[in-house]
Amino acid sequence: MTRPRRLVTVVLVVGAALAGCTSQPPPTVRPAAPAPPSGSAIEVGSNPSDVAITPDGRTAYVTNYDADSVSVINTADDTVAGTIPVGDAPERLAISPDGHRVYVANNSSRSVSVIDTATNTVTGTIGGFVVPRAIGFSPDSRVAFVSDFGVNKVLLVDTATLKVVGGIAVGQAPGGMVVTPDGRRVYVLSNSDPGKITVIDTARRRVTGIIPIHDGPLWLAITPDGRVAYSANAAGSVSVIDLARNRVRATLPLAQAANSIALAPDGRHAYAADNTGTVTVIDTAGDKVVRTISAGGSPDALAITPDGHRGYVTNFGASTVSVIDVRAEENKPIAEGPRSR
Repeated sequence: MTRPRRLVTVVLVVGAALAGCTSQPPPTVRPAAPAPPSGSAIEVGSNPSDVAITPDGRTAYVTNYDADSVSVINTADDTVAGTIPVGDAPERLAISPDGHRVYVANNSSRSVSVIDTATNTVTGTIGGFVVPRAIGFSPDSRVAFVSDFGVNKVLLVDTATLKVVGGIAVGQAPGGMVVTPDGRRVYVLSNSDPGKITVIDTARRRVTGIIPIHDGPLWLAITPDGRVAYSANAAGSVSVIDLARNRVRATLPLAQAANSIALAPDGRHAYAADNTGTVTVIDTAGDKVVRTISAGGSPDALAITPDGHRGYVTNFGASTVSVIDVRAEENKPIAEGPRSR
């Protein structure tokens, strides 16, 4: 059965927030997905919504939102090595820094599934959520942070006991989330009106700052040095955020809503996927768009391999994952795409 899709627009989030945020977010209306380029897509389950790659780069895991499963992709030959049943409506997932576990947020079953990457089986299920959304880990993999849209909190999970051990209130409609490389802060997105990023001090387990983002933030990525964040926004832009000052230092316009964003391992480029089937490449040294890459399908999430050579892009409407060479067009000018300011 097809389930309500997560929101991507500010208007829909506001409606859910006013209703108390105690139920599954309202459905998203998406344009019909064009077919991915021939030979560049991997068929996975129905409506893939997220992808993550293991630290060794050998395996990609993909959540299939309407198939209640996770596809396992062998990155050596880009074939599906297996499919793992999980909870109801899995949306986001994250791989622990040690590479041993995959945590999957199951929106409708109010749970998080834990997958052992050695056996590719579910070894545990964590309850106590209402609408779990995004997941992040402490650098030592001992604590998982889970944003819960239903209770407006980030919940903390002890990964040894698989128990919820605390919660931090973050305001209405928490969604995407990222932990800094040093583990000292967590940044939580909310695209309610007005959109914002909430800053959490992980040692004190309290909110220490708010960064206004009025373009409807959907996804966040942080540079390896922890100094700058890039926010993919529903309004069709990428916000560049100075984390030392907690303020937006630049806004880069895109052609369509930016569903997700990822950084190269060396931090030199950011890659933003939008509704046109395009991945826009941003030079982080100058905060400028340098080229675009055709990804095909209807991009919803992307991940870059640890060697920085390839990107894996989930196409929600097409039920495929596109594999792109993120270095292939380095010397080609932009034909069409974002304008500069």
